[in-house]
Amino acid sequence: MTKKYWKDWQNRIGETKNIYKFWNYSDGKKMKRFGGILNNLAGDKLSKATFNHTTDTVDLVIERWHQTFSKSIHIQNEYITLNREDIACIEFNKEYNT
Repeated sequence: MTKKYWKDWQNRIGETKNIYKFWNYSDGKKMKRFGGILNNLAGDKLSKATFNHTTDTVDLVIERWHQTFSKSIHIQNEYITLNREDIACIEFNKEYNT
Protein backbone atom coordinates (compact mmCIF):
# COMPACT_ATOMS: atom_id res chain seq x y z
CA MET A 1 0.00 0.00 0.00
CA THR A 2 1.38 3.39 -0.92
CA LYS A 3 1.97 5.99 1.79
CA LYS A 4 -0.63 8.28 0.21
CA TYR A 5 -3.28 5.54 0.28
CA TRP A 6 -2.18 4.65 3.84
CA LYS A 7 -2.84 8.24 4.96
CA ASP A 8 -6.17 8.35 3.11
CA TRP A 9 -7.26 5.15 4.86
CA GLN A 10 -6.49 6.67 8.27
CA ASN A 11 -8.94 9.49 7.49
CA ARG A 12 -11.62 7.04 6.26
CA ILE A 13 -11.22 4.19 8.76
CA GLY A 14 -14.94 4.22 9.62
CA GLU A 15 -15.79 3.48 5.97
CA THR A 16 -13.66 0.31 5.77
CA LYS A 17 -15.60 -2.53 4.17
CA ASN A 18 -12.74 -4.99 3.65
CA ILE A 19 -8.96 -5.29 3.79
CA TYR A 20 -7.04 -7.31 1.22
CA LYS A 21 -3.53 -8.61 1.86
CA PHE A 22 -0.81 -9.78 -0.50
CA TRP A 23 0.12 -13.43 -0.94
CA ASN A 24 3.90 -13.75 -0.83
CA TYR A 25 5.26 -16.50 -3.05
CA SER A 26 8.61 -18.24 -2.64
CA ASP A 27 9.91 -16.72 -5.89
CA GLY A 28 9.49 -13.22 -4.39
CA LYS A 29 6.34 -12.27 -6.30
CA LYS A 30 3.35 -10.71 -4.56
CA MET A 31 -0.25 -11.12 -5.67
CA LYS A 32 -3.47 -9.72 -4.20
CA ARG A 33 -5.31 -12.17 -2.00
CA PHE A 34 -8.84 -12.88 -3.22
CA GLY A 35 -10.59 -13.19 0.15
CA GLY A 36 -10.51 -10.16 2.41
CA ILE A 37 -9.85 -10.18 6.13
CA LEU A 38 -13.47 -9.29 7.00
CA ASN A 39 -16.36 -11.66 6.32
CA ASN A 40 -19.12 -9.14 5.67
CA LEU A 41 -21.74 -11.83 5.10
CA ALA A 42 -21.17 -13.20 8.61
CA GLY A 43 -21.40 -9.73 10.15
CA ASP A 44 -17.69 -9.19 10.88
CA LYS A 45 -16.70 -5.58 11.36
CA LEU A 46 -13.64 -3.53 12.09
CA SER A 47 -14.18 -2.12 15.57
CA LYS A 48 -10.82 -0.38 16.12
CA ALA A 49 -7.67 0.51 14.19
CA THR A 50 -4.58 1.97 15.84
CA PHE A 51 -1.90 3.24 13.46
CA ASN A 52 1.77 3.23 14.49
CA HIS A 53 3.49 5.90 12.41
CA THR A 54 7.07 4.94 13.30
CA THR A 55 6.77 1.31 12.15
CA ASP A 56 4.07 1.72 9.44
CA THR A 57 1.87 -0.88 11.09
CA VAL A 58 -1.76 -0.93 12.12
CA ASP A 59 -3.28 -2.88 15.02
CA LEU A 60 -6.80 -4.01 14.18
CA VAL A 61 -9.58 -5.25 16.44
CA ILE A 62 -12.11 -7.22 14.41
CA GLU A 63 -15.48 -8.37 15.74
CA ARG A 64 -16.02 -11.93 14.48
CA TRP A 65 -19.60 -13.16 14.51
CA HIS A 66 -20.16 -16.93 14.75
CA GLN A 67 -23.42 -18.81 14.88
CA THR A 68 -23.35 -21.66 17.42
CA PHE A 69 -25.09 -25.03 17.17
CA SER A 70 -27.90 -23.69 19.35
CA LYS A 71 -28.48 -20.94 16.74
CA SER A 72 -27.27 -18.17 19.07
CA ILE A 73 -24.65 -15.66 17.98
CA HIS A 74 -21.20 -15.60 19.57
CA ILE A 75 -19.09 -12.46 19.10
CA GLN A 76 -15.34 -12.72 19.56
CA ASN A 77 -12.65 -10.07 19.12
CA GLU A 78 -9.66 -10.94 16.95
CA TYR A 79 -6.47 -8.87 17.16
CA ILE A 80 -4.30 -8.52 14.04
CA THR A 81 -1.23 -6.40 13.33
CA LEU A 82 -0.54 -5.62 9.67
CA ASN A 83 2.41 -3.92 8.03
CA ARG A 84 1.57 -1.22 5.47
CA GLU A 85 3.51 -3.05 2.74
CA ASP A 86 1.54 -6.28 3.29
CA ILE A 87 -1.81 -4.62 2.50
CA ALA A 88 -2.84 -4.85 -1.16
CA CYS A 89 -5.89 -2.56 -0.99
CA ILE A 90 -8.83 -1.36 1.08
CA GLU A 91 -12.45 -1.59 -0.01
CA PHE A 92 -14.62 1.23 1.32
CA ASN A 93 -18.37 1.23 2.01
CA LYS A 94 -18.81 4.60 0.29
CA GLU A 95 -16.79 5.88 -2.58
CA TYR A 96 -16.44 9.60 -3.10
CA ASN A 97 -15.33 11.75 -6.00
CA THR A 98 -12.06 13.61 -5.51
